[in-house]
Amino acid sequence: MTDADLLHLLRDCYTPAGPNIVAAGLVRSATLTPDPEAPGRTIADLPPRYIAHISVHAIHLAGASDNTLEGANTQLSAQIENRLLGLPAISRVEVTLLPALFPIL
Repeated sequence: MTDADLLHLLRDCYTPAGPNIVAAGLVRSATLTPDPEAPGRTIADLPPRYIAHISVHAIHLAGASDNTLEGANTQLSAQIENRLLGLPAISRVEVTLLPALFPIL
């Protein structure tokens, strides 16, 4: 598992407007660090497990209410976590929401 693999996996996460978050330019960074507290870390011959650190710009939908935006961004974070936690190599996901860049029409 590499940082490039992680970015490729994020192409399965979509904005409410349709494009995936990578194509929409919302992903600022996607990196992996070894997880020193992963279950089974002391067992020989088990593959390493990683913490995925994702920085993504918040979604801003033109004309949407604050409640709608909050819900969309909560859903985006959950979508990222669910996608990555389904992989055996990922033990934890840390999503950081950055300020929105521009409205998605």
